Amino acid sequence: MAHKVKIYTLSTCSHCKAAKKFFTDNGINFEFIDVDLLSSSEKTDTLKEVIRYNPQRSFPTIIIDKKVIIGFRENDIREALGV
Repeated sequence: MAHKVKIYTLSTCSHCKAAKKFFTDNGINFEFIDVDLLSSSEKTDTLKEVIRYNPQRSFPTIIIDKKVIIGFRENDIREALGV
């Protein structure tokens, strides 16, 4: 079963890079947004989205289907993906 995976990241965040590498290395399709690289108006709108899932606005914020995982927690990610 294909999962819908979206990651809110910062381009300079080592945990965000590790999360992206994990999904890539495991052949899992994902969408990511480097929030810090967005224009001012896009960043404002995107941070509103992040706050819905993660009021602390910490990164990475990972959404797998309807499950939200804050930070790169590999075991939680594997469990959500069933891998």
